[in-house]
Amino acid sequence: MTSLSAVPTRDRFADVLAQIADGAVDRELGNINPFDQVRLAAQAGYGRLRLPAELGGANLSLRDLFSAVIDLAEADPTVAHIYRTHFWLTEEFRNLGTPNAQRFLQLIADGKVFGNATSERGPKPAGDFEFTTTLTPDGDHYRLNGEKFYTTGTLFSDYVSVWTAKGTTLTSIVIPTDRTGVDILDDWDGFGQRRTGSGTTRFTDVVVTDDDILRVLPLDETPPQSTQGSFVQLYLHAIIAGILRSVVTDATALVEGRARNFSHATSPRPVDDPSLQQVVGELASLAYVTEAAVLYAAETLDAATESAVDGVQDPALAQAAALATSKVKVVVDEIGTRAATLLFEAGGASASSRDKDLDRHWRNIRTITLHNPARLKAQAIGANLLTGQQLPANGYF
Repeated sequence: MTSLSAVPTRDRFADVLAQIADGAVDRELGNINPFDQVRLAAQAGYGRLRLPAELGGANLSLRDLFSAVIDLAEADPTVAHIYRTHFWLTEEFRNLGTPNAQRFLQLIADGKVFGNATSERGPKPAGDFEFTTTLTPDGDHYRLNGEKFYTTGTLFSDYVSVWTAKGTTLTSIVIPTDRTGVDILDDWDGFGQRRTGSGTTRFTDVVVTDDDILRVLPLDETPPQSTQGSFVQLYLHAIIAGILRSVVTDATALVEGRARNFSHATSPRPVDDPSLQQVVGELASLAYVTEAAVLYAAETLDAATESAVDGVQDPALAQAAALATSKVKVVVDEIGTRAATLLFEAGGASASSRDKDLDRHWRNIRTITLHNPARLKAQAIGANLLTGQQLPANGYF
């Protein structure tokens, strides 16, 4: 297999990104799933960016990975979102280093795409690990039963990671999405990120073997602090950074495409109007700061990841990464929605044309920000500074 490591990332994927970007607005308007685009990214090696060279990967740092995610989100934020679990699982497999994890890494090297089935609907608090999805012994194997929601990317994936309850343990398994008893529903109805396949996945008497088991954690044991949660949360803001690049592009095109200005404007030509120049300049600044914040926080993830000894990260560095990622969310949530609204100041009434689909930026950003409340992140940061309280130990941090 040819290694990706010899070619700069952006140059390497320029043609693929252009193909993914082509038709992205039409897909969003038509509610069309990007099956072809997800597969195109996989065939080009996008899913191998964190694999070592010996597995045909690019062996990117996390900072460079997040830069590549921003590029992909600029082309199509839906496709970038679909790959979120894939890259998170890549980190899990790399960190664990078990025979099963190594086998899953080989599947990534072979171009397979991985999705997730973690969250469940119901009365239990979001973020706890008390799952109703069960894994029960059945002879020399197990049976998986249950229902998950927010299973982003699984509709487009070859394999799915499932968190389950197995006796007194919390067990993570990875199984093919085409295994008998796996039923993936395309029922996500959010107003943004509409084609990410973030709906329901059901499991009915699915056969699971020991080869499918990734991790087993006692329910009464607190796992060591890691950057698992920080990674998946920062990934969302990398998507926003990519969207904001598109906001700047669209704002520029709006102003350049206007043939007239208002009679009371300071310049007859929109491109010479200081007020419109200010709008575009402010949007460019908001996009720049968002991207810079994401990439700086990604460096803290690198530091924590590289500190691992026998799979256990330095807790201080992992906590620092969680704090950095949380601070990014508190600010970028506000910046993102503000920029997506400010975009319309660059155009007249025609900017609201459905065919332009400019509202997609706000809808997509707002949907991404709803994954967890910024106010709780700000409170946790403040408590840490004022009292030394550690951040919550769940997937939101």
